[in-house]
Amino acid sequence: MAGGLTVVAAGLVMVGVTPDVALAQERNSENFSGNIGFDLSHAYFFRGIIQERSGAVTQPYADLGWSLWSNDDGPIHSVDVQIGMWNSLHTGPTGSQEGGAATHVRSWYESDFFAGVTMGFDNWEAAVTYTSIMSPNASFGTVKEMALSLGMNDSALFGRFSMNPHVTMAVELDGQADGGTSEGVYLEVGVEPGMDVVNGAASISFPVTFGFSMSNYYENKDLGFESTFGYFDIGADIAFPLTVFPAGYGDWELSGGFHLLSLGEYLEALNGGDSAQPIATFGVNVAF
Repeated sequence: MAGGLTVVAAGLVMVGVTPDVALAQERNSENFSGNIGFDLSHAYFFRGIIQERSGAVTQPYADLGWSLWSNDDGPIHSVDVQIGMWNSLHTGPTGSQEGGAATHVRSWYESDFFAGVTMGFDNWEAAVTYTSIMSPNASFGTVKEMALSLGMNDSALFGRFSMNPHVTMAVELDGQADGGTSEGVYLEVGVEPGMDVVNGAASISFPVTFGFSMSNYYENKDLGFESTFGYFDIGADIAFPLTVFPAGYGDWELSGGFHLLSLGEYLEALNGGDSAQPIATFGVNVAF
């Protein structure tokens, strides 16, 4: 990988889902749930680290969830398990790898596998997620990490308006997202103010995220120093349910967003000297 890993600034950014994240799913009567969908963009950054900003970026994904425990009366309301895969396909330079075994998958820049456990208590959710981040077209070496996250659903406090704060710490177990010399520790804090609009026919949110290096995450190996501040991301996302499909075919949703990244000194240098990076996204998701 040239400069690091990848993730759309949308969310896990993972809005993604950001590879960088697995969220607890709404459960059906069989305690089984899932999502499948894709996002389209013109650029792809992972925690502020440039991956691609030329051509088209297509990011299909799928995940499954199981409810292991549910008890609204106890201190622990739920325990869920999630597994999934997230991918990034590029038409730009990073999707044009030539030669060797990578030739037949040269547009397939990244493929991530993740598995995690989420525990719900009161209006909080705590998650532990393992992610293996691989490059089928051999643009970068595999990176394995373990992430701990804590998020709050505060809609019960503010009614139709919510802030949804979260914090995530990701520890690299093998490989480096920044292309440095040591496994690092990444810290992310953010909020996602949002509400339903148009009489509930759409939802809008304004996510704000800060990314930091706790240890060896944003390493400038050429100059021999580490940047603590990585990036600041502010955006506006909107989602519309699609009601044209009959019941039993999943809950369809159309989404779009615009984000602006403000990069720290090291990530600015990786981005060709540009300290600001706009990113627009469009996506379709089916939940079942």
